[in-house]
Amino acid sequence: MRDGEPTAPMNMRLKASPTLADQAYVVLRRAISEGELRSGLRITERGLADHLGVSPTPVREAIRRLEHERLIERLDGRTLTVAQPTTHRLYELALIEAALAGVAAGLAAESATDKELAAIRSVHDEAGVAAARAVTVDEGIEALRLARRMHELVYQASHNSQLVEMIATVGVFDWQIRTESVRQLGPSYPAAAGLDDHSSIIEALEARDVVLADSLMRHHVSAAAHRHLDVVSREQLTPVTD
Repeated sequence: MRDGEPTAPMNMRLKASPTLADQAYVVLRRAISEGELRSGLRITERGLADHLGVSPTPVREAIRRLEHERLIERLDGRTLTVAQPTTHRLYELALIEAALAGVAAGLAAESATDKELAAIRSVHDEAGVAAARAVTVDEGIEALRLARRMHELVYQASHNSQLVEMIATVGVFDWQIRTESVRQLGPSYPAAAGLDDHSSIIEALEARDVVLADSLMRHHVSAAAHRHLDVVSREQLTPVTD
């Protein structure tokens, strides 16, 4: 055997389909992002496994990945909890998310198809209509969900799956924070807080202006995150020191 050649038979190939551990990871991370598993909640491998209808083994593997991403913590070396990041940590994550989102928008300005750009604008228009009509908190949150979907479509239009995953990881606690700010400030908050920014970002994408799309998205994500965090930190929903 020459250096660099594999020792395993060449007919061995990895399976492309997601494993149970991969599926458990995706479901649990989404549950944390959507607030179904709230910050500070105590969890167990067995309880999660029963809920997902699988054995503890894939859940254990998924938990290891979530611990590595600091989304799940062990308080005393054993007790598992959904991470409860401090306000300071959340502000740091917002800076990282803004930088990554800017890169994604710049790539999207280069790589997005006409169909993708049309879908981004369509969802943005839906968000504007929903925000204008919102009179209840639930309706305000639905407008916020559409605005969030617009962001997701921009990131996906970057055609860089690793970047999309990184944004999802650093922004995993965003939804809980933003929905809480809507509950405190009222259903019209999403409209007042950034839909105009979205219009400018979409125009930059459609103009294929990489630099402007990056700059506008970076500023928008940072400013929006700080607005929401300023609201929830006043209520001391998370500790204010590391």
